[in-house]
Amino acid sequence: MEAFKQLVGRSTPNAAAASAAAEQDSNSSTGSQSFDESSSKTGGGKITTETTRDGSGGDVYAEHAVKRTGTWVGAVFNIMCISIGTGTMNLPSVVKRCGWFGVILFVAMAVIGWYVGVLFRRAMYSRRNRRLSSFAIVTREAFGPWGFWFATAITYLYCCGTVISWIIVSGTQITRLLGFAGVDLDDRISMTIIAIVMWIPFTLLKTLGEITVSSVFGVVTAMFTVIVLGVVSIQHKYTATYHAPGYDSAPTHRFIIGEGIPSALASISFMYAGAVAFPHIEGNMRKATQFGWMLFLSNTLVCGAYLVSAVSGYYAFGNQTLSPILNNMPNMAVVNAATILIIIHVIFAAPVMLVSANLELELALGVMAGIVGRKREFLWRFVMRTVTMGILLAISIAIPYFGQVIDLVSAISTTVVFFMVPVLCYVKLVGWRNIRVYELVLCFIIVAIGAVACVWGLIDAIKALKKAIHDGHG
Repeated sequence: MEAFKQLVGRSTPNAAAASAAAEQDSNSSTGSQSFDESSSKTGGGKITTETTRDGSGGDVYAEHAVKRTGTWVGAVFNIMCISIGTGTMNLPSVVKRCGWFGVILFVAMAVIGWYVGVLFRRAMYSRRNRRLSSFAIVTREAFGPWGFWFATAITYLYCCGTVISWIIVSGTQITRLLGFAGVDLDDRISMTIIAIVMWIPFTLLKTLGEITVSSVFGVVTAMFTVIVLGVVSIQHKYTATYHAPGYDSAPTHRFIIGEGIPSALASISFMYAGAVAFPHIEGNMRKATQFGWMLFLSNTLVCGAYLVSAVSGYYAFGNQTLSPILNNMPNMAVVNAATILIIIHVIFAAPVMLVSANLELELALGVMAGIVGRKREFLWRFVMRTVTMGILLAISIAIPYFGQVIDLVSAISTTVVFFMVPVLCYVKLVGWRNIRVYELVLCFIIVAIGAVACVWGLIDAIKALKKAIHDGHG
């Protein structure tokens, strides 16, 4: 329990004083993370997790220590796997909500996402001789125990909400595909099958370093799907013989729809809000100093994929665009193949997202071999992750509305994760007096945008979800 108390910052004054004194010796009795910036450039820095030690002097959080075995290529695939998924099928409807101006927002959010990631990494290394090793620990360092628990909760909500949307779209699309073949399968059964398949790697794989191969496969399938949806959308735009169900006139397009911009920002932030996983991804990179340009490359590739999906979908279907965009598509072999691949993609991507969330929770609760032993650690992890997946499945079945769920999760959590927490942590830990004036202005603007998107987006998302429940469809 002492290690747990120290982790969340609730140690006694004497313990806190002893810890502060011990920090002066980076190689002695703390578990603070030693980091040599110059040696890290060649991958040679000695890095151990920022935590506490047990009575024997061993690192009780060694299981979560930085490994530095991955490459920047693996990091790119991890970020792309998290970002490019079922959300791309909601993007045309996001542009429908705010008009062609949404294309500008996609590019702007990619740049902001990169900038926020760079700021957050600076916050991770803001303490001398220490690397703050997770999203929650960075927040704890900035805002104390309440910040720690808030970050843990918001991380869990974001990751779990994302997976809920994946379970919903995968399950409903399986039912749709089987319907084309004359097989009548209930959405709830399809969602249950998807959840069980996701559950297996989620419970067996502990860290992100163990799932890079699945990330590569997930990215390949997602990119293929994006290309297929883009091409088919343009080839099958509105005609006299083919159009979206319920529409008997050609679609219309608008350049900008002002009232839809805040909720659109919330939805777009959902696509780039990988900050919760950045510490784990960066911690697995052999050369940590490559993180900045690696993230820029990742966001550039992700933005390109988003634009293909969003532009082609809105161009083809305009105000008739549905969410997911698959519901606008004809029954074609190539579309069905792309649908199958996107289902496979989310099965591979779900462990990346859920492992990130549960590493935070397990760290908070002290579920590690150095504290409870390897057997009990595995048992606790198995039980916690199984319960997590069961809850996500239950919510998916109870609220099976894909677009509305994404909008709700975006407004509640991703606006906070994307716009607010990383920036506020950076300003608090680095100190506003040590930050250039133009950077302070940028930080203020980013946080202000996030606040507006959070409040306005939440109001719109709740209204849309209520309407979907009342109407009985998304």
